[in-house]
Amino acid sequence: MVSEFKLLKYSNLNFWHAVCILAGMFKNKLVIPTFVLLFLTVAAIGKTAFGTDKVVPVAEVKASDTAVVTFNDSLYYDSLELSLKHIPNAQPMYSIAKKAIGKWAKLFIAVKIVESGNDGDNSIYARRDYNLTGMRQPRARKTLSLGATKNKYARYASWYDCMVDFGMYLNGMEKGFIKKHHRPVRNSQEMVKYLFGKYNSHPVWRKRTLYVLKNFKWK
Repeated sequence: MVSEFKLLKYSNLNFWHAVCILAGMFKNKLVIPTFVLLFLTVAAIGKTAFGTDKVVPVAEVKASDTAVVTFNDSLYYDSLELSLKHIPNAQPMYSIAKKAIGKWAKLFIAVKIVESGNDGDNSIYARRDYNLTGMRQPRARKTLSLGATKNKYARYASWYDCMVDFGMYLNGMEKGFIKKHHRPVRNSQEMVKYLFGKYNSHPVWRKRTLYVLKNFKWK
C-alpha cells in the first residue's frame, strides 16, 4: 500500500471519526481504552495528527496539499470514502487522481477507460489484479507492483496503488521526453503521442485514448 495512514484532514475526518478508525485497529478490548486515552491526551495537549512516519502538527495538516488518506481497505478524501478493494466509477476516481498524481489525472482515467473499461465494466486484469491501465510488469523502474502475472502484466494490492504507480511511470517517461525535446510535456494529448509505440503500439489505442481525453465530461 502506498501509505497506510498518511495524514488526517480534520475538516473531513472529524476527531471522533478518527478515534473510531484508530481504535478499530485493535481487536483486544484491553488495548482499546489505553490507546484511545493516549490519542485523546496527545491530541488535546500537543494538537497533533498521527502519521506512520512522524507526528504532524494540525496547522501543517490543514496547510498541506496531501489530503488522501488510506487506512486498512478504505480510502478517504474530502467527502469521499471509497473501498480500496472495489473499483470506483471514473468521476470519483478522477477526484482522487487529481490529488494523487496531479497533472496525469486525466490521462490515467482515459487509459483506464480504454484498457479496462468504463464504470462497472472492468476487465479481468482490473477485477483480479487491480491493473486498470494494462501496465506490464516493470523490469527496472521503481514500482508498486506486487509482481507479474503469467503473461507479464503487473499485479497491485489495490486500484489506488495502480493509479499511483501509473503516475510514477509517467513521471519517468516525461524525463525521457525532456531529454529528447528539452522541455516538459505540454499536456496529456502530447504524452499519449509520446507513449505510442512505447506503452502501446496499437493505433486504435492512441485514437481511443485521445478521444476519451477530448470527450470525457471532466468535473
